[in-house]
Amino acid sequence: MNTDTVRRKVARRLLPPLFLMFVLSFLDRTNVALVKTHLATDAGIDAAAYGFGAGVFFVGYALLGVPSNLVLHRWGARRWLAALMFVWGLLSCAMALTASPTGFYVLRFLLGAAEAGFFPGVILYITYWFPASDRGKATGMFQSAVAISSIIGNPVGGWLIGLHGLAGLDGWQWMFLLEGAPTVLLALAVPWLLTDRPEDARWLTAEEKALLAARIEADRPAEDARPPRRIREIVGDSRVLRLMFVYFAIQIGVYGVTFWLPALVGRIGGLDDVGIGFVSALPWVFALLGVLILPWLSDRSGNRRGPLRLALVLTAAGLVGGALLPPVPAVAALCVAAFGFLGAQPVFWTVPPTILSGVQMAGTIALISGFGNLGGFLGPYVMGVVETSTGSGATGLYAVALIVIAGAAVVTGFRWAGLRTPAAHPHPDKEDITDDPHRALR
Repeated sequence: MNTDTVRRKVARRLLPPLFLMFVLSFLDRTNVALVKTHLATDAGIDAAAYGFGAGVFFVGYALLGVPSNLVLHRWGARRWLAALMFVWGLLSCAMALTASPTGFYVLRFLLGAAEAGFFPGVILYITYWFPASDRGKATGMFQSAVAISSIIGNPVGGWLIGLHGLAGLDGWQWMFLLEGAPTVLLALAVPWLLTDRPEDARWLTAEEKALLAARIEADRPAEDARPPRRIREIVGDSRVLRLMFVYFAIQIGVYGVTFWLPALVGRIGGLDDVGIGFVSALPWVFALLGVLILPWLSDRSGNRRGPLRLALVLTAAGLVGGALLPPVPAVAALCVAAFGFLGAQPVFWTVPPTILSGVQMAGTIALISGFGNLGGFLGPYVMGVVETSTGSGATGLYAVALIVIAGAAVVTGFRWAGLRTPAAHPHPDKEDITDDPHRALR
């Protein structure tokens, strides 16, 4: 049996729905940026209230990620992801009812809590289906949804806002309703689109299931390579702490670019609204290239540290260029940063499974994701504080770039990850079979 045939079969079956789910997830969490002025006018949400409400999403995200992923590990991905999608789709629609700052805070917090389990849940799900040699590419295809949704989000959102007055609703209300509704509808189909584990797949033959299970089993880390099993000891493991910091550095780089780009594009003279839209989309085009190229290089070579460190260095260099250069070349520099920060993420997520498995991986992936996404809350705050104290928004990019460079330095110490996937541990131990009842069926 050709293993490539099985891998392509799995990818064709699972990656398209996961990609579409992430596109809708990213649109539902970021479309609020398009209606800032409308919320100020219609709901009394000033700049300070908007900033807090936009950031409080990440508080709910950080708090609920771990329990959500543990539920997914026990209950199964297709039912749990469908439930999460249904809830956050309804909450996204409910944003159309925003009438006060308090309501805005509550809805954004709940939206973050509902979405908390989706991204780390899919990262965990990918480890069930793809061997280590394919995880970078698979995660890259999944995360390319961020770039695609960022490219199409502004034009689609702008068109929906143009429905102002239809059926007596404001345009921003139509945007929330019509971008949230597809999420609710797709959630109803997810239990039929996804399969929990290879052994449950009716669309694989018995021989294909056995081959895939053997490949994935061979990638499990040896017992002596894993952190301790207790939660406090896992959190105290230096490797886990370093992973948390590196992902935080990646995320703060993402939001540094996102925060600075609108102000930078606005300084370019001679652009109409269409031109501004095209220029603002350019970094995300390069981000799409990064999320496809860097994971491919990493999987092809088996080298995780090198491409990840390169991605962080490119991100930092792009941020510095965005601060130092005139507007047009500064946009080009942010394109380099975007190539780096989005390309870094799928490569990064190939590293935790080299030391984690079973319920350990379910909880720790969510912990890393939740802590890292606090960069979405702290990134704009750090840049705002620096701008207030120095009078220059560009100075904030230097602070963010320093954190990213620190992340690159930490990656250099990922020697325990090795240049290639570590040798397999041939047999699951008794405790792991207890932790993962599905594994006992293999």
